[in-house]
Amino acid sequence: MIMASRDNERTKLEDVPDQVTKQTDRNNNFFKAMRNSLNGIWMILVRERNMRIHIVLAFMILVAGLHYGLYRADWLWVTMAIFIVIFSEFLNTIIEAVVDLVVEKKYHPLAKLAKDVAAGAVLVAVGVEIIILLIIFQPYVWRQFGIVTNFSDLLHQFQK
Repeated sequence: MIMASRDNERTKLEDVPDQVTKQTDRNNNFFKAMRNSLNGIWMILVRERNMRIHIVLAFMILVAGLHYGLYRADWLWVTMAIFIVIFSEFLNTIIEAVVDLVVEKKYHPLAKLAKDVAAGAVLVAVGVEIIILLIIFQPYVWRQFGIVTNFSDLLHQFQK
């Protein structure tokens, strides 16, 4: 079993300028560091299908929040839930890249453990996000259908 990334064709970092791939020392100015940071974000968006899925779903959640007119406190929770998932996907990608670098396409049980646990962390983050979103959106969605519960009344009383 090979422990390479899901997208073996794109792990070669093609179309990356030579100066980025050959840099071995610290960035000596802010703008170079910013360019490298933006390049890292671009690379994860290009290479990782799951990150693109998370971004599309985050956009849909934000549109739903605008539609329902979420309160400020609700936006805070929704934003944190989305951020937790996207951040965990960043960490998962970092762990997979480092493991692939170390094992060089050879199977090792610890490499499998590291990758599985990193992927599991993303799954846990998505689970937490779903719970937060259900709690936040429940009163808004129910109210849209004319279902008003004591719980949703209580929430809206505290937010006014």
